[in-house]
Amino acid sequence: MKRFFLAALVACLPLLGQGVRTPQIYQTEWDNVLPQVADGGGWITRIWLVNMGNTEAKCNLWFYKDNGSVWNIAFKGNTQPSNVWGISIPAGGSIFLETARTDPQTTTQGWAYMETANWISGMASFVADWPGMYAEGVVPFAPDNDFDMVLPFDNRNSYTTSVALANPFPNQTATVTVQFRAPDGSVIRLGPEQNLTDTFTLAPLEHLAFELKRRYPALDDKNGVMAIRETGGKASVSALGLLFSPRNTITSIHSVSIDPHYFTQ
Repeated sequence: MKRFFLAALVACLPLLGQGVRTPQIYQTEWDNVLPQVADGGGWITRIWLVNMGNTEAKCNLWFYKDNGSVWNIAFKGNTQPSNVWGISIPAGGSIFLETARTDPQTTTQGWAYMETANWISGMASFVADWPGMYAEGVVPFAPDNDFDMVLPFDNRNSYTTSVALANPFPNQTATVTVQFRAPDGSVIRLGPEQNLTDTFTLAPLEHLAFELKRRYPALDDKNGVMAIRETGGKASVSALGLLFSPRNTITSIHSVSIDPHYFTQ
């Protein structure tokens, strides 16, 4: 196992002194986002990347905290943390990375941006490892250019749905409008004002993760879909969901894009 990690990390090196990404609105058609990364306090994130092409593929993995600041993250087998990791994958090859669980008492969370000009597919596994509990949930990378999507949720029978959102744009604020619809298509009203929607902003590179029924108590014991739309017209939003059961299992929930789009600068 030790030799496996050493071999993997030869192709995954910290790029020191890189700062933040070049402030382009849209990079390439291959760029993708992992809207949730967690490490420490019982959480580990594992990342798989696969080169789908017939030549060597390269990418940079950029990591950001909730507030959009750079996140110097370490992977198992390499004690040098960095906010950007340069990765090379041979044709038809793959690479496996696992966060180092740097602080076993405190959880740090954020998100990751995969910048590449090659055909690389990926997924992540979130591992919850506490005394008396071990669970994993697998999620794919999400497009970096979505602005209109739906995300199923279920808070019935003591289940809890959590959502992670990220604004991948380094120089544009995302205006996010959400609406919740019951299985029959009716809109679930929110809060004492009985609002049909909620609108909030995500600053450039900002990340937001929350339990639905804590943020929106009207969703307790309900299920349906969460409609998510970037309504400012200048940025995009990437999303994923995790469903936690009363038996301590985790199921991933994928966003379904309505109309992915591309912006030009």
